[in-house]
Amino acid sequence: MNHPHPSTPRLILLNAAVALTGVLALLGYSWLLVYQPAAARQLTAVIVINANIALILLHPIAGFLAWLLLAPYAPFLPFDINMPAGVPDLAFVRTVGGFLALYLLARVARRRQQLFALSPVEFAIPFFALALLLAALRSNLGWVTATQLAFDSYLTPLLAYFIARQLIDTPQRLRQMTNALLLAATIMAAMAISEQLWGVTLFRNTGTQDFYSAAGVRKVGALLGNPAYIALAIAVVMPLALARALETKRPRRRGVYLLLILLLAAGVYLTYNRSGWMAGALALLPLLLLAPRLRRPTLLTLLLAGGLLIASWNAIESTPVGQRLTAESPIDYRVGALETGLTILRSNPILGVGYASFGRIAARMGLRGTGHVFVLPTPHNSYLHLAVSGGLVLLASYLLLAAALAVTLIGLARRFRAGGEASPFYLLAGWACLLAYFAASAGFDNNFAIYANILFWSIMGGILSAAQGQSARSLPSSISSHA
Repeated sequence: MNHPHPSTPRLILLNAAVALTGVLALLGYSWLLVYQPAAARQLTAVIVINANIALILLHPIAGFLAWLLLAPYAPFLPFDINMPAGVPDLAFVRTVGGFLALYLLARVARRRQQLFALSPVEFAIPFFALALLLAALRSNLGWVTATQLAFDSYLTPLLAYFIARQLIDTPQRLRQMTNALLLAATIMAAMAISEQLWGVTLFRNTGTQDFYSAAGVRKVGALLGNPAYIALAIAVVMPLALARALETKRPRRRGVYLLLILLLAAGVYLTYNRSGWMAGALALLPLLLLAPRLRRPTLLTLLLAGGLLIASWNAIESTPVGQRLTAESPIDYRVGALETGLTILRSNPILGVGYASFGRIAARMGLRGTGHVFVLPTPHNSYLHLAVSGGLVLLASYLLLAAALAVTLIGLARRFRAGGEASPFYLLAGWACLLAYFAASAGFDNNFAIYANILFWSIMGGILSAAQGQSARSLPSSISSHA
């Protein structure tokens, strides 16, 4: 049966109406930019958020990856919808991430999508979330502010973990997510390199410190505001690039990944941050040591590098690297913060003194921060921050979460061995991410490194679901194993 087609005049009129509507919308937006910039920013945020939500509805994985790529730019571009005083802003990261998580839950509830296979991590998350909420309710910042801060710092990354667990359920989809994360990490590394070497700064808050006082090198802060946050965000992505280099059979592609790893490593190195350097080393060494054909060359390289470091230490000590490695003032501050934090913790060791309450209490006790005088001191230790905020209950629940990740990785490796397959390289990369993230978190406050937290938990969620999917489907080991 033939369906009637619109006549040519009607089609012309329809196209003209669409074009006219577009022109009028563009003119209206241009007028707002000139005469009502605040309204234009609000409208831009509405457009960006709704565009990402529309992409989620059309293609959830593409919407998720777009969210991951755009998230670090939200503080600098008009992506957040400002709300009246007393009402939390509709931030891009919070709004789009929350919508995507709710959308996936709705699909599961309506049986349009199957829930991922549960692991020990999912059973540990509620304990941490409840302990975190209890700490927020007792904060000296007020429960509304503290709850919002805790949600952004810890629960939004866990939403990203849930989203990745639900969407990234095959090695092929993990490769798609890896491509997006490598792009994000490459941009961050390029920004860190350009800022350190040439002073070209993009997307940086003007109030942050520009130089390390001891070493005389720039304290890079492009995009994420702090060298530790930048280094960690790059470091947790590096194992995925190395896994790609190890699993590919094409020499040219392997060379591209190795060059990419060098670029990312240069970005981490030029942050001149000791916690970042440790994260970068732990991001690569476990994978190199666990890969059988690379274990011996890696050990020989480490021995050679250690010998060269010892032999040339006198020359290195006077360089910016040596000065950063031997700088004592950051260590002295952390020792003082640790002593102050433990004193605070003794007042309520079980439940702590409330989320993010360390700064005001420590300032009254005489502790001064290392930056501007008007900035409250912070613990510079993520575990001390959690202990003071929520006592041993919150700290134990966080360590339980880390242990659950490790137990899950071990269980997945055993499933592959039971099936006669070697663990895929991306599963080994999960160990590297885990070690890099939780070890480096002892040297700074990861509650401020929101984007690095989102990347880490997205990676872990994707790796766990991809490994579960691959082991269940018995994919050939030649695709992604080091057999």
